[in-house]
Amino acid sequence: MTTPAAPALTERSALMQSVVVALVISAIAVVGGLAVGSRIIVFDGVYGIIGLSLTWISLRASRAVESGPSARYPFGRESLTPFAIMLQGVAMLGTLLIAAVDAVVLILDGGSDVAPISVVIYGLLSAVVSGIFAAHLLRRSGGSELVRVEALQWRAGAVRNAVMVIGATVAVLIASTSFGGLVRFLDPVLVLVAVAMLAPIPIRFLRSGIYELLEGAPSPEVQQRVLAEVEAIRARHGLGDPYIRMTKLGRKLYLQIDIVVEPGTWTIEGQDAVRRELLAGLDTLGYELWASIDLTTDRSLAE
Repeated sequence: MTTPAAPALTERSALMQSVVVALVISAIAVVGGLAVGSRIIVFDGVYGIIGLSLTWISLRASRAVESGPSARYPFGRESLTPFAIMLQGVAMLGTLLIAAVDAVVLILDGGSDVAPISVVIYGLLSAVVSGIFAAHLLRRSGGSELVRVEALQWRAGAVRNAVMVIGATVAVLIASTSFGGLVRFLDPVLVLVAVAMLAPIPIRFLRSGIYELLEGAPSPEVQQRVLAEVEAIRARHGLGDPYIRMTKLGRKLYLQIDIVVEPGTWTIEGQDAVRRELLAGLDTLGYELWASIDLTTDRSLAE
């Protein structure tokens, strides 16, 4: 077993930074949105608060995973990582559904009065902060799925706020024209646009979390790296074609490699040497590697 290249301390530090920044932005959005009567700003703040609570859950999951194996959990608790990601997907979908229903009801009621300038100012501020912080998290993500998911949420927030600014700017331009009455529908329409833009993200989180919990294979890039390393080792030692199985769960990468050899040609020490070569070759992947290499003379045990 090897340790991950990106320390868990870095993961928790990045998540804590996200909590602090999200708390400030969300508080500004909720208070400011209520003050100017803007649903889209309030929605942005509430969405941020829900994301804040989910980030806290991710932070707790990171701490639990870092505690390592125990008598009760001999293989650790890496499954908490995809579970936390899946939980984020469920909560985000629920929030989007409630917001969409509220926006439709408001449109049917004839819209509402709102100051587009306020939406523009908030949208610009939030878009800039979200974009900068998303880039910051992506630089620090390393091999952390939780930090990468957090960065994607911030990036989505930046795009959402940019659309908010565009919509509000259009409303400002048409406010004094014969289409000025449409400004009353600015808030709910922007909410629906935001919901449509955000919907693919929680769906992706759900798919990703479920896929890992069902012990799906790692990404094609990781698979190619593993296959290349195994092929190099096989060529160096004159081994036969291997049977390779692999899956990723959080920061752990599990490998099971079975190779059929001729009777009397290999010792346990030789098998250990091959395993050490594999661990050393894949150490830079950034995962906690659990690798098992079995040399067997019985093909039925390998297949």
